[in-house]
Amino acid sequence: MNKLTPWFYGWNIVAMTFFIQFLVMGSGYYIFGVLLKPLSETLDASRFIVSLALTGQIVMSAVLGPWLGRAVGERSVRGLMTTGILVMAVGLAGVSLAVTIWQFYIAFMLLVSVGFALAGPVPNSALIANWFSRKRGSAMGISQFGVTLSGALLIPLFTWLMLTFDWRIALRVFAVGVPICALPVIWFGIIKTPKEKGLNPDGDTYQQEDGLGTSAEAETEWTLGAAIRNKTVWRLALIMGPGFMGISAVLLSLHSHLTDSGLSAMRASSLIAGMTLAGAVAKPIFGILSDYLDKRWVTLASIAFMFAGVAGLISTTAYPLLMLAAVSFGLGYGAQMPLFNILIATLFGQTAFARMVGIMGPIMLPFNLLGLPLSTLTYETFGTYSPAYAMILALYVVAAAGLIRLRLPRS
Repeated sequence: MNKLTPWFYGWNIVAMTFFIQFLVMGSGYYIFGVLLKPLSETLDASRFIVSLALTGQIVMSAVLGPWLGRAVGERSVRGLMTTGILVMAVGLAGVSLAVTIWQFYIAFMLLVSVGFALAGPVPNSALIANWFSRKRGSAMGISQFGVTLSGALLIPLFTWLMLTFDWRIALRVFAVGVPICALPVIWFGIIKTPKEKGLNPDGDTYQQEDGLGTSAEAETEWTLGAAIRNKTVWRLALIMGPGFMGISAVLLSLHSHLTDSGLSAMRASSLIAGMTLAGAVAKPIFGILSDYLDKRWVTLASIAFMFAGVAGLISTTAYPLLMLAAVSFGLGYGAQMPLFNILIATLFGQTAFARMVGIMGPIMLPFNLLGLPLSTLTYETFGTYSPAYAMILALYVVAAAGLIRLRLPRS
């Protein structure tokens, strides 16, 4: 039995990446759903036109992905994350000053989006993959608990600031608060690899193997071209893509959908808070389950929760049932990011993890790109988001079918 140190510093890394992702996701992604309607009204633009900014953010992340994947492996993670936090803060302040749609686009797409990429999921997930092997699922799930918890806590906070003052003041509060909270953690706590502290992954007394034996994927020298030619890469994209598409299509339009249906802004926010809180709880639960159960069945369960949630959201107007549907969707979507990273690490190995996360950005782009524009364009055309939600349900069926053909290497 492996002897473990009394306290493994990797769990400090888990706590710090939890906190950083809490701040980055809340301020650089989740609050966009609350801003969609006031931005549309203030900037005199349709919701579809405003939502294109998030499309630009997704494209920016995909374009930066392959470079960022290499940079995380070759450069200072502290430097990348510090730059990201500062650039995003400037971008949030810029959005608060926008009086035209083009000013908003520039501030959000070129500043908030770049900062989000540099300080967001790629470097944080890479840190967890560096520090953990056997307990990677548990660590990844706990770390990314912060991603969804930010929606549960920061969306109501931002909504309160917006209703008490206005959306511009709310953005400025976040622009100042995020770097004040995040930078000390990055500067004084983040350590890239356990080797820098004379440790091994999981705190073991010996260096573990990567866990993938002789699988072809583990031995490949990964580039974007090699990934495009690999069937496993595309199968993974088809399995996880609908989940990410559903997150942007449903989560970021749901506040507008609910208020259009007659719910108050605070009650709509409470449903989203319940959804994101369920998603936050799901991350460590599904992460831990993936360490002990077949990762394919764990992933299938997350897809089933999302399917049930979206079906409920378009089938009822009763608040208690809407909350039940929101919680179900939250349980499913909350598991998507940790499971995606866990599957990447399982299929391609820890050594290639950061590079593969970056490379998967352009490959996943169609799914990530189309979610919110699909829902907003559906609204502009039909006056309702329901047809877009029905399309997402069909894609979940495709994802579930793809799991049957996915083969995971034995550890």
